[in-house]
This record gives sequence, C-alpha cells and structure tokens, in this order.
Amino acid sequence: MSGKLDFPAGGLQGDESLRCAAHRETWEETGFNLEVGKLLTYSSSGMPVFHCTGDASMAALAEQVPAPDWAKIEVTGLIRVNPFEITDEALRFNDDLIPLRDAFVQAGEED
Repeated sequence: MSGKLDFPAGGLQGDESLRCAAHRETWEETGFNLEVGKLLTYSSSGMPVFHCTGDASMAALAEQVPAPDWAKIEVTGLIRVNPFEITDEALRFNDDLIPLRDAFVQAGEED
C-alpha cells in the first residue's frame, strides 16, 4: 500500500508462535505455503526474519506475480528482488535493508 517493498508481516493471533504467525502472514499476503525455519534476525522495526523454504516450483515463478485475490487489500503485487541490487529507498522501512542482507547471507550459508 505504500508503493514500496515490504516483508509479509503482522501480529500474533491468540497464543500462536512466531513461526506460525510468519507462516500464516506469508500465506495471507502472498499465497505461498513456506516451511518456516530458523529465526535469523530481527528487522530494525522488531519484526522477526526467518529462513523459509518453498517447494521447487517457486524457482520457476516469474520475477513479478500478482497478489492473490484475498490479499489485494494490502498487497498490489509480489516481486522477487536481490537484496544486494536494491537501495534502502525501495523499502517501506529503510532501516530494514542491512538486516535483510545479513539474513539473506546467513540463510545461504545454511543451505
């Protein structure tokens, strides 16, 4: 809604864990059913950033795909980006770029 890039995010519901909330929010905002793994870091705004994996078909997705119909209230579209090819001005929360890059490197080291 801000016209900038952002992570799927939202609050906890009831007594759900951070991992469950990350899975639910990702599904609600992207339609992706990911396996939520290890907590890597927290963004500058305090959002947890997890190492998530999807099935092999995700690698074949286009760089840009429309948001699911149910998510279009919050999300206009989904864009795959390399965090080392964007600037902080591209993000909704500018201070999230360094934690995002650090998490991306850490996740790659674990694969």
